Amino acid sequence: MTRASLFAVLLAMVVASAKAAQPKEIVKTFSDSKVQAFNHLVVDKNTGRVYIGAVNRLYQLSPDLDLVVSEVTGPKMDSDDCSVLECNTATNKKLTDNVNKALVIDYTTTKLIACGSLSQGICSVRNLHNISDGTVEVREAVVANNATASTVAFIAPGPPSPPVSQVMYVGVTFTLGSPYRSEVPAVSSRSLEKDRMFTIAQTAVTTGTRMFVNSLARERYPITYVYGFASGGFSYFLTTQMKHTTSSQYISKLVRVCHDDENYYSYTEIPIDCISEAQGGRKYNLVQAAYVGKAGSDLASDLGITAQDDVLFAVFSESDPVIANKPSDLSALCVYSLKAIRRKFMQNIKHCFSGNGQRGLDFISPSLPCVSTVSLFVSLHMLLAFNIPASLTELRIGV
Repeated sequence: MTRASLFAVLLAMVVASAKAAQPKEIVKTFSDSKVQAFNHLVVDKNTGRVYIGAVNRLYQLSPDLDLVVSEVTGPKMDSDDCSVLECNTATNKKLTDNVNKALVIDYTTTKLIACGSLSQGICSVRNLHNISDGTVEVREAVVANNATASTVAFIAPGPPSPPVSQVMYVGVTFTLGSPYRSEVPAVSSRSLEKDRMFTIAQTAVTTGTRMFVNSLARERYPITYVYGFASGGFSYFLTTQMKHTTSSQYISKLVRVCHDDENYYSYTEIPIDCISEAQGGRKYNLVQAAYVGKAGSDLASDLGITAQDDVLFAVFSESDPVIANKPSDLSALCVYSLKAIRRKFMQNIKHCFSGNGQRGLDFISPSLPCVSTVSLFVSLHMLLAFNIPASLTELRIGV
């Protein structure tokens, strides 16, 4: 089954579920024989409209999967040597596919944000009611500029005045081959203000709402961004990356930053594991997909939380025995309460303030020992990007 046809089946399942049909009953499908792959899908929670980002296409569908608008976004002449502003001087231009890298609904302005791989990864802002009407293309490098490098984007509160102001959080894998990619942060908060669209939300001389992998590490330390979400005043990214810059072992991590942090001083990472006790402690180390939702009464009871608390559902795979960053066919689903995740972050921060572990991730800045403080009072606005081996394993389901 091709990726496009698989996506068509998934769409059919979404509609079938929405209409309370039998679990295996397909009500309707949508597909397009002209498209190479569907990349992203979002559903407007207010209208039920469906939007799909694909290779060289954007689609707007009715809640019943009827095609309303189809927009061609590529291929176009492009090159890694082209800047976001112009491509006239590049000599190695060729017809290049535009792969959809991010598709996000901005409910505050009733706009659809669609980002593609062309022109160093720029984004367009479109009308939710008609994606072909009044499109504004913003010449700012935001997402990955090729088909394979990862990008995760979502909207949540951020500077200058959260929770009123909303920003777009973006995680991007560094890509080689272009003189312009060093200007694109690994993680950033980007403005959604009309006159500053997609620029870094807050900037100072040496800080701002952005984090870069340092120039010595970025080419040999790839970070894959898998999922992003907001909960309890923080924004999170799920990633896979090497255990450290000289390791051949890959692990999964949770990255966190505080919503009102104008300088990313609160940028913190912790490892996250999915371990099967039923299989003698078998570890599934590579996160593949995730979703944050509410617990519900039964799961809440098992986790010791309320039914309205946030829960992270994540699917992991074991590493391939030969290629460490490639997932094997073995997978498992693990469930974590966000309350437990926040507690683990705080434990690690206190652990560092007790003089244990290292402060500073070596692919961002030199790794220095944590220094014991007189008080264990912790400010979440201090620079706390430290690497403490602490796993997060709480509930294992469906191994």
